Amino acid sequence: MAFHRNSRRLLAVLAGVSATVALFSAGWFSARPDAPSVTRLHARVPAPLVHGPQVAAAAPVFAPPPASVSAVLPLPDEEKPQATVSPKDSNPEMPPVETYYAVMKKLEASYYQPPTSDRKMTYAAIRGMLASLGDPYTVFFDPAEYRRMQQENEGEFGGIGARLEKVSGKTVIKEIVPDTPALRGGLKAGDAILAVDGKPIAGVNLIEVVDKIRGAVGTPVKLTLERKGKPTFVKTIIRQIVKLETLKAEMVLDAAKKPTTIAHVSLYAFNLQAHAELDTALKRMAAKGMKALVLDLRGNPGGFLQEAIEVASRFLDSGPVVILQQRGGERSTYGVVRGAKRYHVPLVVLVNKGSASASEIVAGAVKDTSSGILVGTDTYGKGLVQTINPIQNDGSAFKLTTQRYFTPNGTDINKKGIAPHFKVELTKEDIEKKRDPQLDKAVAILKGDLNPAAVSAARAASK
Repeated sequence: MAFHRNSRRLLAVLAGVSATVALFSAGWFSARPDAPSVTRLHARVPAPLVHGPQVAAAAPVFAPPPASVSAVLPLPDEEKPQATVSPKDSNPEMPPVETYYAVMKKLEASYYQPPTSDRKMTYAAIRGMLASLGDPYTVFFDPAEYRRMQQENEGEFGGIGARLEKVSGKTVIKEIVPDTPALRGGLKAGDAILAVDGKPIAGVNLIEVVDKIRGAVGTPVKLTLERKGKPTFVKTIIRQIVKLETLKAEMVLDAAKKPTTIAHVSLYAFNLQAHAELDTALKRMAAKGMKALVLDLRGNPGGFLQEAIEVASRFLDSGPVVILQQRGGERSTYGVVRGAKRYHVPLVVLVNKGSASASEIVAGAVKDTSSGILVGTDTYGKGLVQTINPIQNDGSAFKLTTQRYFTPNGTDINKKGIAPHFKVELTKEDIEKKRDPQLDKAVAILKGDLNPAAVSAARAASK
């Protein structure tokens, strides 16, 4: 029967998952496919899908029976109530899966119309089970969602190709990626997104907004936009595969538009190519005369934990890089990667509210070891680690919070974030006029234009 197939599917979640993949994220971390013991961090995350159907708190309201029908006797086609089970007859030791069997069997036999597919009901049951934990990062992925997540890990996803920024509580388009639906659809840097698919996003965090905009290739997303000097308008963009650049590297230009000796590297994600592409970029920057570096992690939602450790190891002489804590309280310390290429240049790291998970691992390590200066605004604040568990023979998976993490000094940043040494805001007007005061502050620090005593005081005050 169908409910037996369903039950087997549920049991696969409870006991039969395949080798797990660990991850951090609001990002989130997940392990490399070929190394199940390696953890990953990604706050894409894709935003959690934890909200199941809401249950009404009020008692049900029944319409009165027709006047010709007795209100005492059951209706002719009404089934007689089943015998009530006394509390003393209940069995608290009965396995939960048996309760699932009983409900599914009754649905199959007695629901007033053919129920939806058994697979869909099982997935809904799993989502509800995970939602009961009250953890927004512990979520279920159906096969399509899991495939989409894997694509993101590999550097591509279904989306529109716009990089976003939180500015004064609004979600603003900071940059349009070339040759993407966003560019072809007429979106511009500085546009503020007010709603996605007709649902206002005021107060919604940046990671969740990104997840709402991303989706299956070929599907539309309707954006309600605000642009300076124009009434509010709506654009419908068809999602396409967006190949995410891992990073962008260039030398900072001076007032005369000539290259300086300061490199600016924007790292967009901690995917599987992150540290290798960073090495390639920094080697190229060194050939151009790099004497100092701005590592830009603004809007970077995270990725693989091992990549975060690799990236941090490029700038730290010694560890630790991050501390992980298991459920029982046992802690493990992860140091710098042996043999990793070190770049001994003055360093400023740019961060903002969109810097999450793996980005916070790197920023926290740089700050706690005094390996560089942080500039921008407070980071996202996700100090939890998840593990991705693929379900055998089904194509689905679920993400489970399994650990907490701490910065090298033992600081818990969950729901708090990391404060920069120098707090510099980026306004909507800055974006519209292509100004970047955060980058300007970083360059000023690296040029030594700031009083060294002020830098030392900022370091001390932020510890």
